[in-house]
Amino acid sequence: MKVAASPKLIEELANKIQAKIVAGEYPPGTRLKQELLAQEFDVSRTPIREALSRLEAKGIVSQAQRRSAVVRAPSSREISEMYQVRAELEGLAAQLSARWITDQQLAELRIAHDEFVSAVKELRSDRSGDTRAARVNPEWFQEASQRWIDMNAKFHKTICESSNNRYLARTIQEVTSGYARSVMLSSALSMNSFRIESNITQHEKILKALEDREPARARRAMVDHILEAGEFVIASFANQLAED
Repeated sequence: MKVAASPKLIEELANKIQAKIVAGEYPPGTRLKQELLAQEFDVSRTPIREALSRLEAKGIVSQAQRRSAVVRAPSSREISEMYQVRAELEGLAAQLSARWITDQQLAELRIAHDEFVSAVKELRSDRSGDTRAARVNPEWFQEASQRWIDMNAKFHKTICESSNNRYLARTIQEVTSGYARSVMLSSALSMNSFRIESNITQHEKILKALEDREPARARRAMVDHILEAGEFVIASFANQLAED
């Protein structure tokens, strides 16, 4: 049974398609045909077309033909510029957070970090960087990936919120949403054991600086973390990047 188009349905479809792009089911260069997507989600082509238009506005896909779209591959310049901005903004958030964060927020941050560590290690339990688990047990892999995504997002969001600067928090949310968020989260699929340990260590440094309430150290730890993440994402996209 076909479902009539509605803003809520269009938003849900856009989120589902974006989630598949982030999970690597639709890698860069994949042609997304409206008819096939409509069959997959059991809707008409109209809400699919609108959902793809929303993703195009975010820069995630480009509509090459009337009834299809192509998943965009980001350029190294796009990724680098986005991470430079993110590093400065989140670095400032960490600096302010070291002054304003409450004991309750610190406790929430510690819980988010511990669950982040658990999810990341589960996602790469074989320490080989092999993504065969995604094919052998897709449901488990999706759950583990989502938990990694959620806990990483909660860690950074808690720091932004505890900066006591609502304008800064909103600006960071804009930078890390949509296409930028897709790029960042897709890196989970190519994390090897070294990157896993590095990521965990960096989060621990940020958390310790906040617990010690040292603004300068918190800022430096966050900036280093974001910039290194950007370098990793560029490297992981080496075979997919669009020409600058």
